[in-house]
Amino acid sequence: MTNAAESPTRLSGTAKFLVDMGPLAVFMIAYFFGQRLAPIAGAIAGQDWSIADGEEMFLAVGLFMPAYLVSFVYSVWKEKRVAPMLLVTGVIVGVLGTLTLVLQNKMFFYMKPTIAYTLFSAVLAGGLIAKRDFLKLLFDGALHLPDDAWRTLTKRYVIFFAILAIANEIAWRYFTRECDLGGGDACLGEKHWVNLKVFGFTIVSLIFTGLQAPFIAKHMIDEDKSDPA
Repeated sequence: MTNAAESPTRLSGTAKFLVDMGPLAVFMIAYFFGQRLAPIAGAIAGQDWSIADGEEMFLAVGLFMPAYLVSFVYSVWKEKRVAPMLLVTGVIVGVLGTLTLVLQNKMFFYMKPTIAYTLFSAVLAGGLIAKRDFLKLLFDGALHLPDDAWRTLTKRYVIFFAILAIANEIAWRYFTRECDLGGGDACLGEKHWVNLKVFGFTIVSLIFTGLQAPFIAKHMIDEDKSDPA
């Protein structure tokens, strides 16, 4: 039987949900309600804070980055290790978020999902070629599957991430085709992209993950039975 002392500490279901979805919730609130909440917060602080039309994205990105950092630090503190997916995503968020704010160009953050999904797809595909189970690393020990099952699951995720990358690239370019991305002008199509990113991709990802459940359940290895006493 596996030694309990050797098992990595895991976040509870609620804590894991907050780490994964908390920064996204901050982004949503800042983007959709920031214009109304900023003057209230400013009044409390004794300052005149206001968000002009078209500046919602900059506010949302500016709050999303520290929220993600808090989630990342909390995850590392509680689990005493660095989750690979959180680290890679955090680097992408930090770089593209900083470019968005410093250069005042929303294009960088629009491209974040494209770059992230492309990177995940490419790394997993490279792992298949090199006969390395990088998907196992991304799942961070949450699943115990035989090598053949990992390869099949990896192929599915390679295709899925590639489709999401293409979908995001088409979506943001289409929705913002008449917008000035290098300024703070209002962009009606931007809200459509935000809804797609926040709700559309999240729902599609949950559905895709759920569809893998029968395959995973069929090939799951029972660690208690496979480990010698």
